[in-house]
Amino acid sequence: MVDTWNDFRRFDEVMNRMFEEFWGRPGRRRLLPSRLLPSGEEKGELVEQRQPFIDVVETDNEVIATAEMPGLEKEDINLNISEDRLEISAETKHEEKKEEKGYVYREISRGSYYRAISLPSSVDPDNSKATYNNGVLEVKMPKTEIKKKKPIKVE
Repeated sequence: MVDTWNDFRRFDEVMNRMFEEFWGRPGRRRLLPSRLLPSGEEKGELVEQRQPFIDVVETDNEVIATAEMPGLEKEDINLNISEDRLEISAETKHEEKKEEKGYVYREISRGSYYRAISLPSSVDPDNSKATYNNGVLEVKMPKTEIKKKKPIKVE
């Protein structure tokens, strides 16, 4: 009975890993190559990559995307908008160093956000506007005219 329980636990771990690799997971950590050590070995560092939660609302005139991205400055955020896709990315880096009698405390943390979504309607990227306030990014994208379907006669 014990072996069956261990087999089930291993199966559960493998399935969870498989779904996380396919779908991604908010707060996932990945090893990024950074620099070479003096011995010639490559040193990697763990960087937390988050997928921001995004709400998309479509009105008659525009598509509005709202993303939760706390702890960033607006200068850290990059947006790429095409007619049918919104891509959000950001990089953060925080360094803290304290020197007191007898010890030195140093902490460096890095993180990144990335999310790409398909939009429900065609939008005009040139007239889109984005604001960032209190950890919430709001992107307003005006809709473009939907071209009418044109029937074509088969000859």
